[in-house]
Amino acid sequence: MKRLIMLAVLCAFVLSAAAASAADLKMSGDFITDAQWQSNWNFKDNGAKDNDDRVFDIKQRINLVFDFVANENLKAVIYLRSNTNWGKGDTAVGAESATMNLRRGYLDFTYPETSVRTKLGYMGLSLPAAVGGGSFILDEEVSAMTISGDITDNVGFMAGFIRPYANDDESEDFMDAYAVALPMTFDGFSLTPFGVYGSIGDNTSGADLAGTNAAGLASMNATTNASGSDYEGAYWLGMAFTMDLFDPFVLNADINYGNVSSDVDQNDRSGWMMDAALEYKGFDFMTPEVFFAYSSGEDGNSTSGDAGSERMPVMAASNWALGSFFFGGDYFLQGSIAERNDYLGFWALGLSLKDIQSFADGMTHTATILYAQGTNDKDVATDSGSSTNISYGRTLTEEDSLIEVDFNTYYKLYDELTIGLELGYLNLDADENYWGADNEGGDAWKVTTGIAYSF
Repeated sequence: MKRLIMLAVLCAFVLSAAAASAADLKMSGDFITDAQWQSNWNFKDNGAKDNDDRVFDIKQRINLVFDFVANENLKAVIYLRSNTNWGKGDTAVGAESATMNLRRGYLDFTYPETSVRTKLGYMGLSLPAAVGGGSFILDEEVSAMTISGDITDNVGFMAGFIRPYANDDESEDFMDAYAVALPMTFDGFSLTPFGVYGSIGDNTSGADLAGTNAAGLASMNATTNASGSDYEGAYWLGMAFTMDLFDPFVLNADINYGNVSSDVDQNDRSGWMMDAALEYKGFDFMTPEVFFAYSSGEDGNSTSGDAGSERMPVMAASNWALGSFFFGGDYFLQGSIAERNDYLGFWALGLSLKDIQSFADGMTHTATILYAQGTNDKDVATDSGSSTNISYGRTLTEEDSLIEVDFNTYYKLYDELTIGLELGYLNLDADENYWGADNEGGDAWKVTTGIAYSF
C-alpha cells in the first residue's frame, strides 16, 4: 500500500510538472492476470515421479506508459512495468512491496519541417522482420539511438547505435552495435534489407556473453574456451519481404545471416535462418496461413569441440514465434516454453487458422498445428552437460521431432477488456540413446485462462 501511495504522489508530481511546462501528458497501459495449469514441460513422462512437473501458477502484469507530449514532433516516454506471482515474494500476504520497474525511457522527436525522426534512450527496438512478430536477431528493450526518415517517396532509411551489453567495471568488456536499414515500398511488395556490425570489447569473454542476455552470441563451446581478448567482432545481414501483388494472397518472408568471429576457433559462431508465411485474406470469417522456418544447426565439427557453433548468433529476441507454445507466441504471460538461444537449429512447418469468427459477437479462435525437427548433429545431446545453449527438451537434434497443437479463444467483453482461454499440446519424440536415460520425450500440455484490460 505504501508503494501505491508513493506512485500516486509521483503521478501527481508528474501531472503538475507537465502542466507547468505546457506539455500534454497521455497515459496508457494494461492490466493482465492469467492462471495456468501445465504438465511435463521438462518432458520426463517416463522418468522419476519427482520430475512429473505439474504446475499451477497465477501471474499478474501491470504496464503504465506516460507520454509527455510537447507537440506532434516532440515527446518523452516513460514506461513502467510490474510482474508478480500471486502469493510469492512481493505479493505474499501482508508484503505490500510490489514494485514498478523502468521498462523504457526515451526521447522521441522529429527535426522541424522534415521526416527525420530521432529516438534516444532505453527503448524497444526490433530489426526488420516480416514473419513471427519480430526479429530473431534483435527484438528487445535496449539502450540505443536511432535516426530514421524518407529518402524518396518509396525509399526510407534507418541508422542506429545500440549498446546491448556493457560490464559495470568499464574494463573493455562490452558490445556495441551499428545498424542500418533501407525500407522500400512499391506497388504490390515491400522489402527492407539491413546490416548490423557488432564491436566487441577486448576483454569480453565467452563466459561474459553466456551469462548475460547476449548468451545467443556465445558458441556452444564457450564454457570451455572462455578466456578474455578472444572476440574480434560480429555482423548480421538480412532482409524482410512482403508481397500482396496477388491479393488476397499475401506472402511474408525473412532471411538472416549472422557471424561472430574470434581468434579461438571454438568461440566462433555463424549461421543463418529463413522463414516464410503465406496468408489468404479472401475470407471474412478467418485467415488461413501456411508457414515454414529453417535455421542452421550444429555440425559434427562443432560437437567434436574442434570448431565454433553453426547456429546463427542472436543478440536478444523476445517476440518471434510460430504457434503459441514451444516457440512462444502466447497472448498471456506464461504459456510459452521459448528459450530461444537453446532451440535454434530446427525446421518447422505448420498451418494456422487465425481470427476464426465464433458464434458470439466479439469472440474469435485461432487453431494451429505444426511439426518441427532438429537440424543439429545428434552428438550435441552428448555435449549438453558442458556446453552453452544446449538443453534437453529445448534443443532438437536430427533424431528429435515434435508435434504441437494449439487452440486459443479470446472474447472481448468490451473494446478494452478481453478474456481468453489458451490450450496447447506438445509431443516430443527425443532419442534416449543420446540424451540419456528417461530423456525420450513425451507429452506436455497447458491450459491458460486470463483477462487483459487495456486503457
